[in-house]
Amino acid sequence: MRKIEAVVILKTFEDYLVHVRRSSDNTIKAYMKDISRFFEYIDKMPAEISRGDVESFVKALSKGEITGGKVTEATISRYISSLKVFFDYMMLIGAVKENPTDRIRHPRLRKKIPSFLTIEEVRKMINTYNEERELKHKAILAMLYFCGLRVSELCNLTVEDVSLYPAYVKVMMGKGNKDRLVPLSENVVPLIEKYVNKYAPRAYFFEHNGRPLVPSTVFRIVKRAANRAGIMKDIHPHTLRHSFATHLIMNNVNVKIVQELLGHSNLSTTSIYLHVADKEKFDAVKRLVI
Repeated sequence: MRKIEAVVILKTFEDYLVHVRRSSDNTIKAYMKDISRFFEYIDKMPAEISRGDVESFVKALSKGEITGGKVTEATISRYISSLKVFFDYMMLIGAVKENPTDRIRHPRLRKKIPSFLTIEEVRKMINTYNEERELKHKAILAMLYFCGLRVSELCNLTVEDVSLYPAYVKVMMGKGNKDRLVPLSENVVPLIEKYVNKYAPRAYFFEHNGRPLVPSTVFRIVKRAANRAGIMKDIHPHTLRHSFATHLIMNNVNVKIVQELLGHSNLSTTSIYLHVADKEKFDAVKRLVI
């Protein structure tokens, strides 16, 4: 496929992801990278591509020939998902008559049990930031944990999305284009109110020079708190979301409610936290001695 043709096709696909599917920035970047690599390997127009071509690409990918190194089954699955979305779009606009990915199966993935913090570890992390000098950082950690937010959701929160009386957070267009309402614990309302009174954010709730925070800044804030608290686990913002979900399940909150609070489209995604809670129960029983 000629370079100019590839550029045009990829640009229209990107527009489709942005304006029709309303995918997140990270999802769009992943799709574009995956599809670009596919066409670098299979030098054909979309209408010329067969299922055999897709299978050949997946095989080369699994051998490390595409990325220059070993890839996980999760990465292979992501590439297949990207190709399926791309060729669904090609079908939609009439660029292909058949979808060559229709019978391409995802590799079986082992469900990885997410790591999480104890309630005491969460408390230590939040309290490592001084409420007078580092109020914003403390509020960011509290919001991540008490609302179970994804880092992108935290960064995109606007002033209108946060209500203190009544206390709730609106997560607009979360992952999968789903809006949701998350109650804000009364335990954290005074801290958030203090943050609002001190910083008086105008547009984005956590802003820097009038612009939203970037995820890398949030990562640093979380890492610094973990280091200060002496927590040696591999901690990142999503760990606080995992902890939020796990602690709810351990307190016998219905898994369907946890699903809604997290904004999961599939209950099976949320059910992984049931296994985490079960493991904790078994570990607790093991500590009993006579």
